Amino acid sequence: MKTINLNEIKDQQILAKNWLDSYDTIFTDCDSSIWQDDETIAGAPETINAMQDMGKQVYFVTNNCTKTSAQLCEKGAKLGFSIKKEQIIAPNYCIAEYLKLHLKPEEKVYIVGCPAMGEELDSVNIQHFGVGEDIVDPNWVSILPQVDRQAKTEKIGAVLVGFDEHFSYNKMIKASNFLGQNEKCIFLATNADAVSKFPKFSIPGTGAILRGIEACVGREAKVVGKPNPLFCAHLLEAGKVDPKRTLMIGDCYKADVLFGKNCGFSTLLVGTGRYKWSDVEKLHREGLKDYIPDFYAASVSDLRAYL
Repeated sequence: MKTINLNEIKDQQILAKNWLDSYDTIFTDCDSSIWQDDETIAGAPETINAMQDMGKQVYFVTNNCTKTSAQLCEKGAKLGFSIKKEQIIAPNYCIAEYLKLHLKPEEKVYIVGCPAMGEELDSVNIQHFGVGEDIVDPNWVSILPQVDRQAKTEKIGAVLVGFDEHFSYNKMIKASNFLGQNEKCIFLATNADAVSKFPKFSIPGTGAILRGIEACVGREAKVVGKPNPLFCAHLLEAGKVDPKRTLMIGDCYKADVLFGKNCGFSTLLVGTGRYKWSDVEKLHREGLKDYIPDFYAASVSDLRAYL
């Protein structure tokens, strides 16, 4: 099916009757879709809040692991969104719930990641270590006996990988050996986003770190975030969301659009991130069906014309 460019529809009201009114639930990505760092995308709060005022169920879905669910809720509220913690679907919370079910009480988690990941595990009383700097000694070989001893004597039940600005060779050695010496050790990642691209810079993401560790251990991590449908399985299984009446909004076709398709949702790509309408046209030319959105809009604020 050809993607519908909402910015090229002349009579919005005609499409609205057959389109936006047919969705009871809206899933929206956060970074670059409704906000960018600490700034809102122009018109996004008003648009999302108006959808909720119409009675639509809205969920805020993000792969961001640098904040806890509570912190994300606080950020959204400060930026003007009507938002409650239970509306947030974020990897740290999902991972904490997963590990609560699959770890033994005495087992620990080694984290390659940021403080928020540890804070979310603290909230469910899961022991962890690894967050923060792990400075590499010039004679890095000296840490191998310590790592071997930890792997053999400490009950490390899981290795968790997320965004880590302190990622180091030491951390790769530890993660590789904790996983390599225990095939039952759970291997999880918050997301597989390799890079965040800005006009002047490329910021390496979780996926860049994850691929190195996977290459060392010869195992693939279970990636909890988008595009894995596991991310919202609890809502689908509970019957709280009808996929046929759900729209997924996001700025990245590799994460957001694919996530929506994996869940059976309709998909809308917004052009406030890396990808524009020209990229959608390129996806059609190359026949990359999994990434092709059902709809496109330059900004989520363009949806106000259909409300």
